[in-house]
Amino acid sequence: MDPDTSKKVTDLLGIMEGISSDMDIKAELDAFTSRIATLEKKVEELTQRLDRMEKAGREKQEVLKALRKELKNLFPAGA
Repeated sequence: MDPDTSKKVTDLLGIMEGISSDMDIKAELDAFTSRIATLEKKVEELTQRLDRMEKAGREKQEVLKALRKELKNLFPAGA
């Protein structure tokens, strides 16, 4: 093969390798982006779940306060 053709083939192979490398990087980046989106969604779901649990806990505390008050009224300390 003449040197000019050989250089062109080498250059072309280098370009193709670069393109392949760029494609690999893009695929990895897409995978990371997808994983981040999934994790963000899970964090959001956990946040909502914790909010619901906190609300339920506050509601239970209110019920307990009301029950405690009713019990105190049923059994006054001075009686």
